[in-house]
Amino acid sequence: MFGYVLPVKDEMKVRDFESYRAVYCGLCKELGKQYGIFSRFMLNYDLVLVAVLADALSGEAGEIACEGCFANPLAKRPTLYKTGGLGLAADALVILSWHKLRDNLQDETFLKRLAWRLAKPFVGHMARRAAARRPALAAVVGGQMDAQLQLEEKDSAILDEACEPTAKMCEAIFREAAQTEEQARVLSRLGLFAGQIVYILDAAEDYEDDLESGSYNVFLRAGLSKQQAVEAAQRRCRMAAGEIALCYNLLPLQQYRDILDNIFFLGLPVGIIHAGVKRNKQGSGHGQIASV
Repeated sequence: MFGYVLPVKDEMKVRDFESYRAVYCGLCKELGKQYGIFSRFMLNYDLVLVAVLADALSGEAGEIACEGCFANPLAKRPTLYKTGGLGLAADALVILSWHKLRDNLQDETFLKRLAWRLAKPFVGHMARRAAARRPALAAVVGGQMDAQLQLEEKDSAILDEACEPTAKMCEAIFREAAQTEEQARVLSRLGLFAGQIVYILDAAEDYEDDLESGSYNVFLRAGLSKQQAVEAAQRRCRMAAGEIALCYNLLPLQQYRDILDNIFFLGLPVGIIHAGVKRNKQGSGHGQIASV
């Protein structure tokens, strides 16, 4: 979900790069610990931001161990353990993955649907455990996924309306990272605008694929060309990024400031500049750390 809100690797100090990667590896291990080895195949960078932000606010340093893993058994790398941010990110990732699977069962081709059906019992079991741990978050995500489906069924051409469910899901996830009620208010607003950006950039990136397949896309329903869609996405996302910056500057971070500064003040603008471009063509400097 937050695959557009990532750091610019080329601008990171070595220690910050190692810390960010340690959180990523720690999230992988946390998934395995809480939900079993199969859950680790769901790992992506989307929830690393949430883990970093939650631990930056709590000040939890956790524990670092140099370990290998089944994806890269020969190289031992720093791995973070025992923080609340990792637990939140793992729970949120499982909940989101379950609803993404349900969505894919409706939208994908027959062969892809078959693969998702095989995974459904396993992911469903994990999702029930995650929902028991975070019932309020699971309820919001489930309700907003249903709202998104209803919007697509009525072919909404209104951008504000189309991005609202994703915005509310992100609002709920970020709120879980708060340590105080004041932080919860700030994080809710930050998450709301982050969710808008995620949805809008995703719609711009998928424009051509949705045009070819006939799938729902708010920019297509609004009658915009690809260039018009990109320009509209960039305008709207820049306004949202400004609101995010105002919220972010109110947060009392206890650690990871350089990493989060990179993400919000460098990575997010780069993601907006690349609106409409497939993420695998945006260059290795922004986003996923290929060497993990």
